[in-house]
Amino acid sequence: MILRKSTSSARRLLHTRVQTFFSPTPSYVESHIAQHAKTDSTSLFLLSTSLENLPQHLPILQKYLPNSIGSFSITPPGQEPTLSLASFSESVQTFRSNLTGRPPAEVGRFQRPQTQRNQREEDLKGAGPGEAEALLAGEGWAGMWKGEAAIERISELEGIDAASFLLLTDGRPNPVLKALDLMYPSASKIGILTAATPFITNRPYTLLHNGSIYAEGTLGLAIKKRPNVKVDFGLTPMTETAIVSGAQGNMLLSIEGTNSNPTQVLIQAIQQRGGTGLTKEEDFYLGILDHGEVQKVIKILSGDPSRGAMSLEMEDSLRSGQTVQFMHRDSPMSIPKPSPDTFTFSSLPRSDEAGDVVTGSPRVEEGFLALSEGGFIYSNPTASICNAPAATIRASW
Repeated sequence: MILRKSTSSARRLLHTRVQTFFSPTPSYVESHIAQHAKTDSTSLFLLSTSLENLPQHLPILQKYLPNSIGSFSITPPGQEPTLSLASFSESVQTFRSNLTGRPPAEVGRFQRPQTQRNQREEDLKGAGPGEAEALLAGEGWAGMWKGEAAIERISELEGIDAASFLLLTDGRPNPVLKALDLMYPSASKIGILTAATPFITNRPYTLLHNGSIYAEGTLGLAIKKRPNVKVDFGLTPMTETAIVSGAQGNMLLSIEGTNSNPTQVLIQAIQQRGGTGLTKEEDFYLGILDHGEVQKVIKILSGDPSRGAMSLEMEDSLRSGQTVQFMHRDSPMSIPKPSPDTFTFSSLPRSDEAGDVVTGSPRVEEGFLALSEGGFIYSNPTASICNAPAATIRASW
């Protein structure tokens, strides 16, 4: 699926060097960077969390890349650890935003009084006297579901001319994505949700900008050119397309057709392919289409066969009238390879178990490769997050 076609101005490559180091050692990395480093370049890097001699790599990057942003990626079991590096020769604006989404719920933990006093504005929505009734009367259930507060702008980007953004984020980038959509509605947004680092740096996330370290937020590059972008969700349709006839927040209630019960329709499709039904062992997705093309895929969390209600992993509200399709991954997951002159971001399945990585001889390949359990960012042009395992985005400037 191609989200944006390249223009004649985009055919001339913007970046000067895009590489991925496999099983690198500090001396190997330094010898290569020293040959090509330019003090006036703007760089972006990602270090694998399983990289050996990790503390020795950072001083080298900071020495040769004085104007850079960086963070961490994941190495799946059985694969080599990597260090991915891109340097831009033309004027590219770096920026940082401390905007971040709400933290995950702390189930079963005692809430300290100061935590209760400092609740986020969106968490208090509808809590005041008469507020819930007013929201239901004005915006309906969509107003109650829409949890985010007013969209904030990114001050560092005021007055900056940009046609695309390359982003490294924490695990909750929705506020910054909404800010970019507000400030640059037609710009392309591409990036990755970086790896969590609590056991590596004692920070939930580690974002590095010119020697400074941040535990949350987003680092980015504002670029004046549009990229050539291709997204592959890696999913196969299980049913024909259907129109949403009933939805409430993240709940799909009904679809148009002979059988309006979406959960029953999905279960029938699963049984036709030899399965038994919705299980924890398999993931199924709802694709949202526009003009016949899948624009977004959302993981299905659960479904009620009797009532039809289906719960989806999404923060925005599903809307009546949207065209949807049930999807599933039929082929085994494969790890993409870097492509010359291309940024490749791919989503990995979440795992609570640490697997062994393979360490080979140090080598470097052309192309930037980054893997994440959080997923990647893409736009059409509204920014979205895709975390379907093995889904991939490729971009080149």
